[in-house]
Amino acid sequence: MSLRHVPDRLRYDPDRFVRRLVDCLLRDEALQNGVRPQSWRAPECDSLIYWFNMSETRDKRRRTDLDAFVLALIDSGISTPYELQKMASLSQGATIPALERLLEGGFVSQGKAGVRGRAAYKTSAAGRRFLKSAWRTLIDDGPSGDLDADLRVALLALWAGGGRRLATDFLHQSAARKLESVATLEESTDQELVAPLAFWYRKLRSSVAMAQLKGESAAALTMADALPKSLSGKLLPRKRTTR
Repeated sequence: MSLRHVPDRLRYDPDRFVRRLVDCLLRDEALQNGVRPQSWRAPECDSLIYWFNMSETRDKRRRTDLDAFVLALIDSGISTPYELQKMASLSQGATIPALERLLEGGFVSQGKAGVRGRAAYKTSAAGRRFLKSAWRTLIDDGPSGDLDADLRVALLALWAGGGRRLATDFLHQSAARKLESVATLEESTDQELVAPLAFWYRKLRSSVAMAQLKGESAAALTMADALPKSLSGKLLPRKRTTR
């Protein structure tokens, strides 16, 4: 668990932080067992438990930005896996596990299934608190190397009020990081004598990887230039398909 996810008043007091985390985990276990603690779980517990339960891997980073993005979409009125797919182009294979994590973390509540079996989700108070801090953490962490994830983080920052400058700077960082990866690939080319079959396989794979990284770098800059000034205002119209 990274200390950047810890509130400032706990970050510089390790003993107090450990006591608070243990207290939050015990209260969370009591809630799951149907036993409500004498005092309600503090707002910071929601974020502490969420980050504590996330593994320290690159996959954790992808899941975190996806969870926050899905939560922001739900808070914007897109409330079912079907709507997330149709209106935001997010596959149900990705959003359903994200919704399960959000539900488990207490960041959303689930309504009853409708006629077509589609259950709507609603942002909880804990979810809104999480949204206020999660995007800042993702921005501070820097680009992940995954273009979709970086776009989600930039849009989250813009949506949450971080400003267009912050979002565009983040995408510029993403573009620069990909060019750094290209330079690393170019430097890794050596003159070691190898069999032609192995040489050309490695050479052509590196060429493809560098072309992809250059293309994604250019795409990140294009997206940065295309970002709107804000994401507030009325819902945008979308095309309806007839069956």
